[in-house]
Amino acid sequence: MTDIVSRANETPSLTTLPPFPKPVIKPGEPIHFAYEVIAEPGPGQSKRGVIISPRADYSSWEISCDEGTGMGGDDAAPSPLGYLIVGVAFCLLTHIQGYLHKVPLKVDKIKVEMRAQYGTLPPEPDQGQQGQGMCDAYTAHVLVESPEPQEKLEELIKVCRDACMAIATVASAVPTTTRVFVNGTENGVDV
Repeated sequence: MTDIVSRANETPSLTTLPPFPKPVIKPGEPIHFAYEVIAEPGPGQSKRGVIISPRADYSSWEISCDEGTGMGGDDAAPSPLGYLIVGVAFCLLTHIQGYLHKVPLKVDKIKVEMRAQYGTLPPEPDQGQQGQGMCDAYTAHVLVESPEPQEKLEELIKVCRDACMAIATVASAVPTTTRVFVNGTENGVDV
């Protein structure tokens, strides 16, 4: 396997999703943007993908993924769920760091500990080998070392949690669709 994460030399084009406009950021106005990914399987349980940047001033990234040996992988890279949970923790930290750049609070150390509780229900007879996936809970603990009053630090974390798009994604029922394209042609309804 090559590098687990590296800057993409070129960004591939999406073939079935319509273009999503790159945002123009105007202070104080809402912003809408989309991250896009193209992923393909590799040997065993490995996967390789490109994260397509939502903005012209962000790089696109090639990233590898694998499963542990118990799932038939080589344990050569993080699992998909590992990336998901660390992405949520990183997004929360991004908001905390941004807040601390704008609001003068003395914070000596900060870290996020996060747990995501996943499971799979047994497959129904007509589902073959795949059961229904589920997520029971995401728990985030923000550990802060600071001489600031506790109320100010609690407000900092509340504001940042509420601003965190990744937490909003896992906390809300977000409409999702999955469409199938066989031989380059869309075939039927969402699955």
